[in-house]
Amino acid sequence: MWRVRKVKKKHKRKQQPLFKAIGTVLLFGLGLFFLLFILSVVVERDSNEQQKGRVLSEDVLAYRDTIEQELAKSDQESLAPLVLSVIMQESGGRGDDPMQASESKCGEVGCIEDPEESVAYGIDHFLRMLEEADGEEDVAIQAYNFGAGFIDFVKENGGAFSEDLAVRFAQEQYKRVENPETYRCIRPESEELDACYGDIHYVKAVYSYLPAAEEAYKEK
Repeated sequence: MWRVRKVKKKHKRKQQPLFKAIGTVLLFGLGLFFLLFILSVVVERDSNEQQKGRVLSEDVLAYRDTIEQELAKSDQESLAPLVLSVIMQESGGRGDDPMQASESKCGEVGCIEDPEESVAYGIDHFLRMLEEADGEEDVAIQAYNFGAGFIDFVKENGGAFSEDLAVRFAQEQYKRVENPETYRCIRPESEELDACYGDIHYVKAVYSYLPAAEEAYKEK
């Protein structure tokens, strides 16, 4: 008798591992896409906030007309937003000497007791710094804080402003003061660097208010 041979059916290999791998790759790609999307939103938001800058106080905004009138005497009205930013950094618009111009005028704090005199002298002093700095705005701004000696220091060290030069100048001046204890370190990093003379980040601080100051004059 003939025996009937049973033919074994060939089973197809299971495709689950392959599908699982494809699914994993797709999920990873989707997750990466969402992560990059979220990062782009955060970066854009931070960029927009940086462009907006910091806000100005109402006390500072009250000096807009006075600043323009003083700058008009030398045809420098375009500097009004910058001067407004300086006032915000110096005093927030508070007190009788909003531009903190007493030291540059008479060598001590408190000799100016009239806000309009402060603005007038402060602007005059800043314009002198700008002229001595050959129009280099960053140098003039830092010199408003450090004093005119910073301008010569920059010229002797390449002629271009940098925060590194600001730190070095502050360190040198801090070593020369008779009573270092009388100087209050404005920033923790200044204390760490032994650079408590003035504000080593003064230029950056002033510029942080500039977008808001420019907007304030547009709305005026």
